[in-house]
Amino acid sequence: MNPKMNQCLATLPQSDYALILPHLRLMSLGAGEILNEALSRPDKLYFPVNALIALRKDTPDSLSIDTATIGAEGLLGLSGLTGNSYFQTIVAEPGLVYQLDSVYMQSLIDLHPMITKMCMQAAQLVIRKVSMELLCNHYHQIPQRLSRWILTRHDYLLADSLFVTHQAISDSLGIRREAVSLALMNVAGVSVSRGHLEITDRKMLEHQSCACYFQLKQVHPNQISLAF
Repeated sequence: MNPKMNQCLATLPQSDYALILPHLRLMSLGAGEILNEALSRPDKLYFPVNALIALRKDTPDSLSIDTATIGAEGLLGLSGLTGNSYFQTIVAEPGLVYQLDSVYMQSLIDLHPMITKMCMQAAQLVIRKVSMELLCNHYHQIPQRLSRWILTRHDYLLADSLFVTHQAISDSLGIRREAVSLALMNVAGVSVSRGHLEITDRKMLEHQSCACYFQLKQVHPNQISLAF
């Protein structure tokens, strides 16, 4: 598995990439696996290859919400270089990641400007996604957000069949499971059965989604430009 399938690693000059490569550890992650708890200090960095990792926060009404979802376009765990993470880091979709020790990364940053630049761009990516998620959650209705969620998973997983429960969607979007079930009944372009969601008409989903989907799509792995 080529580590440069992660686009952050792919941006590095060969000399800097060679410093990191021997220290990368390929890992297979399962859905729901917690990589770091909120308010604790991450000691590892994660470069997703085909896994999807979410930054999740509990809400005052005992729900949770994913404030950003990162795939092969980014990296996670940068907060460990300076302090504690505000979010829980959880695996949203299973797959492969490369892991790197934070202490080793810290030793490289001051001496290698391009590695520092890679980390800063990855942090900007997370900030951009968190900002968009906050706006979407505030301004858009559940069916719009749900359509966006399905489309985003479709983009990352490149599969028409999503094996996901209503509870998992609830945990990701920060809405009650009952509201997810009701909204799915009114979302066209999908066929729903227990633990399974089939995308039958992507154009219909795009029509129902909010504009946030198309803005967030600009940072999809196949289209990302880290120079923003």
